[in-house]
Amino acid sequence: MRNLTATLLFAAAIASGASMTGYISDASCGAANANAKAESRDCAKSCIKSGATPVFVSDVDQKVYKLAGKDVKAHLDYKVKITGEVNGETITVQDIRKAD
Repeated sequence: MRNLTATLLFAAAIASGASMTGYISDASCGAANANAKAESRDCAKSCIKSGATPVFVSDVDQKVYKLAGKDVKAHLDYKVKITGEVNGETITVQDIRKAD
């Protein structure tokens, strides 16, 4: 129940254009590569370079989102702060930068 409540609150905040933090990963591995480990970052880079679709993984609930609106490939090396609007499972990215 706590996860559901946290997810609903998080989704409501993001739907209005709020910001969230997490990692850019690839659609093949999703949350498995959503961390700061060098091997995870390298794996995501390699998969995306090979054609896998970049995704965003929230560090609040490990939810995987499809991305639209901006190229995020330059942000694979670090945790990001992403701002955008959520429509279902997709975030239309308005801004992305290195998280503090």
